Amino acid sequence: MSDPTTTPGGTALPPKRELPALKQIRESAQALLHEGKNEETLQFLLSALEAVLVKTHELELLVGKLRRAWRGTKSERIDPAQLQLLFEELIRQAGEPEASDPEAEAKEDAALDREIGAAEKEQPEAKEKERKKGAGWQTRGAERRTHKIALPEAERTCPQCGRPMKLMGEDVTRRLEYVPGHFVEHEHHLEKYACGACKEGVVTAPAPPQVLKRSAADASLLAHVVVSKFADHTPLHRLSRICARSGVDIPVSTLSDWTAGVGELVEPLVGCLERRVMGAYVVATDGTGLKVLDATSPENVVRGTIWVRVGDDRDVVFSYTPTGEGESGPWKLLAGRKGYIQADASNVFDRLFNGKVASAIELGCWSHARRPLVALQETDFRVAWPLKLIGRLFRFEHLADAQKLTPEARVELRKERSVPVLEKLKRWFITTIAAEPPSSEIAKASAYALNHWEALTRFVEDGRVGLHNNIAEQQLRSIALGRRNYLFAGSHDAARRAANLYSLMRSCAQYAVPPLPYLTDVLRKLGAGWHVDRLEELLPHRWQAPTTSPENKQGP
Repeated sequence: MSDPTTTPGGTALPPKRELPALKQIRESAQALLHEGKNEETLQFLLSALEAVLVKTHELELLVGKLRRAWRGTKSERIDPAQLQLLFEELIRQAGEPEASDPEAEAKEDAALDREIGAAEKEQPEAKEKERKKGAGWQTRGAERRTHKIALPEAERTCPQCGRPMKLMGEDVTRRLEYVPGHFVEHEHHLEKYACGACKEGVVTAPAPPQVLKRSAADASLLAHVVVSKFADHTPLHRLSRICARSGVDIPVSTLSDWTAGVGELVEPLVGCLERRVMGAYVVATDGTGLKVLDATSPENVVRGTIWVRVGDDRDVVFSYTPTGEGESGPWKLLAGRKGYIQADASNVFDRLFNGKVASAIELGCWSHARRPLVALQETDFRVAWPLKLIGRLFRFEHLADAQKLTPEARVELRKERSVPVLEKLKRWFITTIAAEPPSSEIAKASAYALNHWEALTRFVEDGRVGLHNNIAEQQLRSIALGRRNYLFAGSHDAARRAANLYSLMRSCAQYAVPPLPYLTDVLRKLGAGWHVDRLEELLPHRWQAPTTSPENKQGP
């Protein structure tokens, strides 16, 4: 029999280091045994083993979190392996009876998935999508040219019998060509007439209308500049280089002046859009920071705020304020509102609901309520259960969307299926707060939900409102992408004009209106003197693509 203290070659192994904690456990157990306390020894060892197992679970979750961070994963979905660990802990703690049967939970989720899938397949657009499968690309409004390719005369004779063959049809193949964009310089020669007898008075043919005073830029070019910066997030210095590659040198300062001019020109139109948003059934709102150059600041840069308001998930309006304070932001922008406002639970919005500046009805956001729990999912087993329940609330809404339910039918679905889930969530939050110190993160997350429970559950009674404020956050992503590229606004006025242009770009996106032809047509009409009483006709929800060429278009 080999000696465990030596290698097979006979070399002595270094003595094993005993962990201090393990040594302490062994010595304590031996002391209890020497005193004849066998039952206490067993309980002591079992407690030590349980502590080791709990710590092992925590370390496994920590390893999972580090791997997740190393891979750069940002998804809020729970990893299946981690979910198993979470359910094992839930079974041990038995904090919620329904959570002790993962198999039943999986079956319920699978049944809901099948229900959603069946509803989606029944929709006409799903069937149309299946029929269109084939080429990896689709065209919308692109120029189409048809080419006829005839079979040579020599090949129209049957090789078997020698008789002429008859035309039986055509095969169609497609090729997609790219034609680079280009500039066209229009030179207008205006005839001038004068009287040769009296030598008085000169009459000149009218020049084409200008969109901006003292600017040679056509509406199409101005629209291209604005769409490039505020829809495609291209900084003006980069756009200047792109234009140079096409043979036109436009200084950045000129592009900046054009952008400023368009921002001022569309301000009345954005005001019309703002009035429409304020009359919406539900107004979603949020804000984000924006760096602005300011010579009066010691650092020459200040942090302003862009506020967004979205009306009924479609109309979008941005507003700029030099600070993030409520007095110049939500309190002013939403003053007097009496309908629904959906926002996160920031205290900057409180005066909108308590009657101080408005008497609006608060709608909570379940996306914000779940985020503190998501942040804990790597380190606390217990959040798996509430996260699963919140996810089920969202999936019920997915089912309602797939079935295209009316608001009344959606309320029935929510009362039948969402209310039981909300009751389970509330019990879990109450139990957690009672068992945890108030300073713990899980207690804070639970308190957040309970403190705003009325606002979070108001959706149950009204099928026209939603569970979350994601629509407002989605609009702010454009601001985030833009500031990553151009870093800051040149002035407070520039930030205000940028808010105007972002309003039109994001409203076009919500209505699936192509921004370039839209803005080209709108700028041309505004430059030609479109009447202020007809501004609503130019908003994205009412805009119709022109049917005549720009050369033949006349102002109203």
